[in-house]
Amino acid sequence: MTTKTNKSTCSGMAACGFFAASLAFLPTLTMANETDDPADVIVVTGSRVSDQLTELSNSTNVIGRSQIEAQNHSNVLDLLRNSPGIMVSQPGGRGGVANLFVRGGEPNFTMVMLDGVRVNDPNNTRGGSFDFSTLNMQDIERIEIVRGPQSAIYGSDALSGVVNIISKGRAETLGVGLNAEIGEEGFERYAIDIAGPIGAGGGFSLRAASVDDGDITEGNTYTSESVSGKLIFGAEDGWSLRVFGRYSDNAGTSFPEDSGGAELAVMRLLDVKSSEDVSFGAAGSFPLASNWTLNVTANQYDHDDSYASPGVAPGVRDGVPPNGADSSLDRSSMSANVVADISSNFRATFGVDYYDEQGSSDGYVDFAPGFSIPTMFEIDRNVTGVFAEVRYHPVQSVTLLASLRNDDPDGESGETTAKLGGLFEFNGGRSILRANWGEGFKLPSFYALANPLVGNPDLKSERSDSADIGITQHVNDRMALTLTLYRSVFEDLIDFDFDLFTNVNRTEVTAQGAELQLDYQLSDALHLSAEAMYLDLDVKDSDTPLRQRPDWRGSVSMLWDINRAWRWHASWMLQGETFDSSIPTGGLMLDGYNRLDTALTWLAGKSLNVQLSVDNLLDENYAEAIGFPAASRRARLAVRYRF
Repeated sequence: MTTKTNKSTCSGMAACGFFAASLAFLPTLTMANETDDPADVIVVTGSRVSDQLTELSNSTNVIGRSQIEAQNHSNVLDLLRNSPGIMVSQPGGRGGVANLFVRGGEPNFTMVMLDGVRVNDPNNTRGGSFDFSTLNMQDIERIEIVRGPQSAIYGSDALSGVVNIISKGRAETLGVGLNAEIGEEGFERYAIDIAGPIGAGGGFSLRAASVDDGDITEGNTYTSESVSGKLIFGAEDGWSLRVFGRYSDNAGTSFPEDSGGAELAVMRLLDVKSSEDVSFGAAGSFPLASNWTLNVTANQYDHDDSYASPGVAPGVRDGVPPNGADSSLDRSSMSANVVADISSNFRATFGVDYYDEQGSSDGYVDFAPGFSIPTMFEIDRNVTGVFAEVRYHPVQSVTLLASLRNDDPDGESGETTAKLGGLFEFNGGRSILRANWGEGFKLPSFYALANPLVGNPDLKSERSDSADIGITQHVNDRMALTLTLYRSVFEDLIDFDFDLFTNVNRTEVTAQGAELQLDYQLSDALHLSAEAMYLDLDVKDSDTPLRQRPDWRGSVSMLWDINRAWRWHASWMLQGETFDSSIPTGGLMLDGYNRLDTALTWLAGKSLNVQLSVDNLLDENYAEAIGFPAASRRARLAVRYRF
């Protein structure tokens, strides 16, 4: 975890003022349901003993397909920007390094899954984070976000949260869908899919998509092509089987990270990167007896990555020499667990999972002309985990959950993690209290362990200990408010020691904050949601704040079904000032900003809709990293047809 940051002053009054403005804004709007009824939402992330959102104590948000289509963002990170507890940084566009922070944790502290397949990359220099740029919006059915450590469920990597991206599945009727979208500055996005039912409960889908992000900012380009598919089988006796696969090919350019970007970079050469992802697998559920069910999964994830950087000229900080690498990751995973309904109010599961991952990198660092040092490494590890989880309803209004897990990495000491949660309903179900405590850990990345220049094979796992408490109050049948308070302590964090010129465990960070959410169905046609978050980070023995994590952020979103043919979505985000650092300038505070995105949809019929979207409608001039101006206003026109 990088710790080159000072503890910035809190703009608490600004955050409170923003949310007060959000509430004052309510009576001026008069809106359609943007989210599903929580009682009807099924989730697959955060528990093995329940798939009902209303039975989970976790701080969880689900972004469904209806929201994805109504908002029509150009990329996944823009879709996630207004999610509670999440902060996003995508300097310059999709071609560069994109970061997602959950409750202030580092990007590599969030486990990312695609259809349940773990896709964090331990080969990269960022400690194992995932590049969200490789995702195509046309592939996604929904996104489930669980905040707080989840290692007791999933093992390594889930220190601050889990993001599970779930691809499209079956359709009720057989059909073919076409999607074509063009925009300013050369933006293009195309997709074709075919989907339909198989038998009474099964179905299939097959999709191909491509995107060209155009030239929205100087030096930043990005293209991606993907193919994905899913087969679902089921029967009346309760068994089900899901087979899925995905392939993507991605390429991009950008100014190097910390270079000062298009505005300040002394050297005008660009980073060049490309990657290929292949994932496939199967998941099945099979009744063993009246109250017993066996769940099994097996999957494979292959990631090939290549980058070449011209380096960064010295400035206030030391420069970075030219460098590059070709890396490869192969990960095979298997899991089996049995779920038992022991009684009407007690459910338990126990099981085992195993994964084997092999990483290699063939890299170089050019310290001087004609003086190049290779940075090759090859490493593998396998991890066996055993776990148990229980859900208990002592009375109808109380749900208690507990999880315990032990992970045994080959050749390393084992890790035991636990998680406790409770959900309590009172006041006739109009008030709901949630409380959670959990532990997390993350095995050192392959890069941190084995890179011949900075690697340290003696590194320990990074750890987290976190608790949160939240209350949801249903003011009436149309309005609900949720307030969540949390505190997380991250220990033994991996940092680079300049004196020893190696990675070491030494840093401790405390993150505490608050998340406030509002959901308001003003009328049958008009829906409003708002959220505000405050974050206080403390780095032990350091006055420098962590980079690209503002003290506060908030947003208001509206979905209005104007009539049967027209739908309008708008989201406005306001963010406080942020600390960042670059080689030309050293540390600086970046100004806060506001951003308005909007989309107007014409539902021309059951088979056709046309959508006009505008990113950054007010053409706000801001930067998420020093010298990397954010994309200016851009209009996009999409046409979707299904037959």
